[in-house]
Amino acid sequence: MSGLLLARVLVAALALALAGWGCFLLAPASAGAVRALPRARVPGMALSLLCWVWVAAELLAHPIDFLAFLTPTRIVVGAIVCVPLTWVLLGNLLCARAIGGLLMLWPMPVILAVRDQVTLWRLVPVSIGYLSLTFGMCVVFYPWILRVACERLAGRPVLRRIVAAAFVAAGALAACAACALGKVVGE
Repeated sequence: MSGLLLARVLVAALALALAGWGCFLLAPASAGAVRALPRARVPGMALSLLCWVWVAAELLAHPIDFLAFLTPTRIVVGAIVCVPLTWVLLGNLLCARAIGGLLMLWPMPVILAVRDQVTLWRLVPVSIGYLSLTFGMCVVFYPWILRVACERLAGRPVLRRIVAAAFVAAGALAACAACALGKVVGE
């Protein structure tokens, strides 16, 4: 899969996720689910597994010089070992940390692929990507930030509607960007 195609798929998935979260937050019954999200065990385990698979795939696809001692077998075994260790050692707020990990992982392939685009729509996924990366780093290191944000969202219906509208708008922008990406400089 080419970098640009992967970027378009990731931006389209981002658009669906943002719009979906926005629509979910509009439902009055979402308050309880939002409040429970950071401590949810099963989604945390699934999302952390996804994070480790993504990291292993990135290391296999794009080896890093100072990690040259990691052969493909060592990368796969390392990921298999890290998954249960993550589940055991980071059990408290595991879902929040896993969400932060995903927020840090998705932007890099998108940013690398769209940097040569001639359209100004490339700024949408890049801007959302850097916001996501920054928030993801904060959530991984300080997972209580997401817990506090979820508690405030759950307790304030007006704030939840504002955030829902922002998510839907960002999803619409990301969908437009996914459609507009495709012309590479020099073609």
